[in-house]
Amino acid sequence: MNDRINSQSTRPSSWFNLSHISAGFTAVLIGYTSSVVIIIQAATSAGASALQIASWLLVLGVTVGISSIAYSWYYKMPVLMSWSTPGAAMLIAAVAQYSLPQVIGAFVISGLLLLLTGLITPLSRLLENIPSQLATSMLGAILIPFCLKAFTPVTTNPMVFGAMFATFFIAKRYLPRYAMMLLLVVGIAIATFTGAFSGQVIVLNIAEPVWVTPEFDWMAMVNLSIPLYIITMLSQNLPGFAMMRSYQYELPAKPLFIGTGALNMLTAPFGGFSLNLAAISAAICMNEDVDSDKSQRYKASMWAGCIFIIAGLWATAVVGIFLALPKEVSQILAGLALLGTLLMCMQTAFGDAEYRESSLYIFLVTLSGITLFGIGSTLWGLMAGLIHQKFMHKKNNN
Repeated sequence: MNDRINSQSTRPSSWFNLSHISAGFTAVLIGYTSSVVIIIQAATSAGASALQIASWLLVLGVTVGISSIAYSWYYKMPVLMSWSTPGAAMLIAAVAQYSLPQVIGAFVISGLLLLLTGLITPLSRLLENIPSQLATSMLGAILIPFCLKAFTPVTTNPMVFGAMFATFFIAKRYLPRYAMMLLLVVGIAIATFTGAFSGQVIVLNIAEPVWVTPEFDWMAMVNLSIPLYIITMLSQNLPGFAMMRSYQYELPAKPLFIGTGALNMLTAPFGGFSLNLAAISAAICMNEDVDSDKSQRYKASMWAGCIFIIAGLWATAVVGIFLALPKEVSQILAGLALLGTLLMCMQTAFGDAEYRESSLYIFLVTLSGITLFGIGSTLWGLMAGLIHQKFMHKKNNN
């Protein structure tokens, strides 16, 4: 009895458990350093100003932080939220033909689709029935151009290329968790040495939200909202649930889809393009190194949420630093940050002989960049693969 009382009396101090704090910090560090440059590139492609880009990062950091804290506290599970880095990569290539208000309108519709997924069960089942091999093939085709650009600086600036790639490979060998952080440090050091920050004023003020009134364009909905929704669901939410189940955490899907969809819609005018479960980085808050007591690991995700909020509030300084980076440094950072995701996509897309040919059609059509009837290659690729797989499956059954 005394032991129980003593354990309960010490429970408040466990909020400041070093392993919880370090796990939360590491999860944020990995997620943030590997994606922030891609988000900034997406916002820039959409025509956002520096203040608007800071608003994007502010809103993303605060909503991810608050939702991570709220869901983890309510369910007493390590529910780490994030934004869709693959979705941001898709936006870089797709938003240029639309105005910023139309892009914002597409974000609102994407959030609405996520909300409807939580309210309409057949919709979530329909999405779950898309084979993961086909979805990852589409995603892989979207990511390839960004990964290829990581190698183009070898001809324009071989010294920068050599320094950053050497850093990346050595870090991947000895400190794989911190490879992107070390790469970012080297990139900033190179930018400083070459004078990229000369005359640049890095503002340390707290970021402010900037409202952009949404405009709803049908083609933007088709080419931005639907692909962003599909990519977010298939590359983030569904793997996120699978990751949690692998650690024996059963998180109910409907409340999460409803909550994140509603938050996505509310924050879209300020730049909140997606809100979803974290997948790979979430595992950092779930393993035994965090806490031997499985029921206490949710505190690591709550600490991660606090750190996300702090990072979001200081978004103005982050944007100033990244916008000042040389083009070659930004290309290498973005390309190498996506290599792991691309490798996963290729392994999944072409690992199963039953879906291999359909995945190839999706991959090639999506990569082609074609536009027909105003519909972009992302959706055409997915449709081509689904039709081919359905037709061949019936043929094989006969």
